[in-house]
Amino acid sequence: MSSARERLTRLLSLVPYLDAHPGADLEETAVYFGIAADTLIDDLQLLFVTGRPGHMPDDLIDASWEGGKIYISNAEEVSVPVRLSAEEAGVLVLALDLIDTLPGLDTEAVRSAAAKLRVAAGENLHTTVEVSPIPADEELMEFLKQAIDSESAVEIDYYVGSRDELTKRIVAPSRLVPGADWYLDAWCYSAQAPRRFALSRIRSWTTAAHPPLATGTSDQNPREVTMTLSAAGAWLADELELKEREYSANGEPSVRIRFLVHSIDWLSRFLLCHADVITEIDDGEAVDAALTRLG
Repeated sequence: MSSARERLTRLLSLVPYLDAHPGADLEETAVYFGIAADTLIDDLQLLFVTGRPGHMPDDLIDASWEGGKIYISNAEEVSVPVRLSAEEAGVLVLALDLIDTLPGLDTEAVRSAAAKLRVAAGENLHTTVEVSPIPADEELMEFLKQAIDSESAVEIDYYVGSRDELTKRIVAPSRLVPGADWYLDAWCYSAQAPRRFALSRIRSWTTAAHPPLATGTSDQNPREVTMTLSAAGAWLADELELKEREYSANGEPSVRIRFLVHSIDWLSRFLLCHADVITEIDDGEAVDAALTRLG
């Protein structure tokens, strides 16, 4: 028996074929599509409830196969391959252009797909579709991509519009996010919490050293923590910037995650907030800090 996906793919090919070959032989058509005659008849019966929205008699495809010869009618719209509108093609090209700027992706494949979309849309419009991604300082974007890849800290001068103030921050970048502006998700050592920064408000930038962890340890770099969450806490994995995620295959459902920690104080608070769904953690210092908070 064909899967729903296989059947849909076959129907999308079957209608144009029958429209181009009126009176096609039932048995020969079945052989052409690599299916049994009974399966082909099932497909033809499905066409009776297929067509344009509205579902009135003249909106649906009509098919007949008496005498072993297949005829279909009212299938003109379905028999023509669907083409993207200018708006649809533009949105897809814009999305691919944005993806092309993100780190860690196969940029050659993304650019190739975008180029093909531009050509396809141009055939419909008789002109090339030009779409520009969100503007951003190319030097800053490249600097932040390298910082994310190398897990480096950076120092930025960041303008806070609500206070009309230029602030200096040391942050640990984790990812770039497109939106109305380009944004940087990062751990902010000043706030001791994750923050999102608009790239248009970053006035200057330079590489910096990671400050000591919040407990006062001499370790100058963030540490990796491995934690296991129960099924009830699996949603927390989507709230963290992970280096690794692994779902259990046996026993009770759980997810094992690995991520960077920039503050033991923050991690201890995280443990206290979600202790009921954290089943295992490999950082004893954070556990001790959480117990100390409990008094």
